[in-house]
Amino acid sequence: MHKRKTPNNQVLNNVQQSDLGTVGENRKRSSAIARGATGPRTAAGKRRSRYNALKTGIFAKAVLVKGELPTEFASLLEGLRRDLQPQGTLEAVLVETLAILFWRRRRVLGAEGAEIAKAAEFQTVDSMQAQVCEAWDQSRAGETSGGMLRQSSNPFVLQEAVQALAMVRIALETFGFQKDKDPWLLRKLYGLDHDNGVPLSVFKLYQALSDLATNPSKGDEAPPSPDELKKQALAILDAEIKRLEALRELQRIVGKQRGEYETIAALVPSQDALDRLVRYEAHLSREIDRTLSQLERLQRIRLGQAVPPQLRLEVSR
Repeated sequence: MHKRKTPNNQVLNNVQQSDLGTVGENRKRSSAIARGATGPRTAAGKRRSRYNALKTGIFAKAVLVKGELPTEFASLLEGLRRDLQPQGTLEAVLVETLAILFWRRRRVLGAEGAEIAKAAEFQTVDSMQAQVCEAWDQSRAGETSGGMLRQSSNPFVLQEAVQALAMVRIALETFGFQKDKDPWLLRKLYGLDHDNGVPLSVFKLYQALSDLATNPSKGDEAPPSPDELKKQALAILDAEIKRLEALRELQRIVGKQRGEYETIAALVPSQDALDRLVRYEAHLSREIDRTLSQLERLQRIRLGQAVPPQLRLEVSR
């Protein structure tokens, strides 16, 4: 005798069958999606997903400094992992230590390039600043250093001398020779002898013409007029200004050529910087060899291979 299904049982069976059908359809849909999933197809999508499954390592944050890209370090680490195939935590840490050492070696090369660029690119600026400081010192020293023009290879000193002579010329052309007027600008440019006498220079000629113009002799021969003496002094000043301007242009050309040679010479780091970089690179090379040896030893032990004996070298002083 069969039992009749109640309406409630009929509804329950319908619901269960419906649920089973839904689950089956979901499974079929998921399988179809999995089979059709090929990952990103565009170049931009591939670039974004390139490091999705990459572990950067436990020391990555500590080893990177400002300006260094985590993705580049991650790429180096992943390459070493593919090549060395570490198994277990200790081997993984040794591989990451190798990545850090190679990263630091890369940083040494960057530091060497920075030393060269600093010396080459800023050599002209540094030389110019040194010349400006020298011109300032010579200008402040004045006559006590034998005059600003005692060392006339600095173009900034020559430029200041030209400006000073132009001021003397304007004053002479405007007011003429003035009795007992101290030509302090000329004394600053040409200095004084050890006995405080005026050296043979433009300063000496100017002083002689000034004495004739302001203290005329009373001899039989009539002295030149003050206007004639002023014209002679102006001609002397013009010739001196022209000479200094030509010398300044010559020093500019020589300085440019010297700067080009110094820039080429700066392509090799200074001895102090080179010694520091070489010592650090040698230290990294030793650490790389030591870490590789440790990793090889661990992998041989894991694979059941013969392990060469360790050599210990102790150096006593």
